[in-house]
Amino acid sequence: MRKVTLFGALAAGALSIVSPVAHADRAEPPPIYGYYNVFVDFAKQTFNGTPTPMESKTFPVLFTTTCDVNGCVVRMDNMDDQKRNPGAPLEFEYRWNNGRWETSGEQPYLCQRTDPDSGVPSRRSDYWIPNPDGSFFGERTLVVDGAGCPGEGPGTHWVPISLTPIDPPPG
Repeated sequence: MRKVTLFGALAAGALSIVSPVAHADRAEPPPIYGYYNVFVDFAKQTFNGTPTPMESKTFPVLFTTTCDVNGCVVRMDNMDDQKRNPGAPLEFEYRWNNGRWETSGEQPYLCQRTDPDSGVPSRRSDYWIPNPDGSFFGERTLVVDGAGCPGEGPGTHWVPISLTPIDPPPG
């Protein structure tokens, strides 16, 4: 009888070592999926903390969220802005970090908003924090190094941003 008990204990121990165990303790972040109005509140923007208001803009943007074993990624279609600023990426990838979706990368800052030839090097960072109603709020910063823009120099542009879900635009 003792041999059977010892064998049973060893077999159970071996199974516990090699058996995969599923863990569902990782919370999935709230997805951003479909079309959203992106509101860039230029009326509240600042440069190095000094107000530099301009007309605010709202535009529809397509977002997708995909998840796998490595986590989730939100992709924001940036083709429309890339037409205005050819140095901007075609899409932004956001990763969930500390309760918000974050992205950061190199993107030219246009000293003259509609002139792609006025671009200077900058680092863009955005984040989106979910609201209970399915919308998101956040901010965008563009850190301009080097000489910066004429008459302005280097520094940090800051502007509040938000997302509101919408129906797809007519096609």
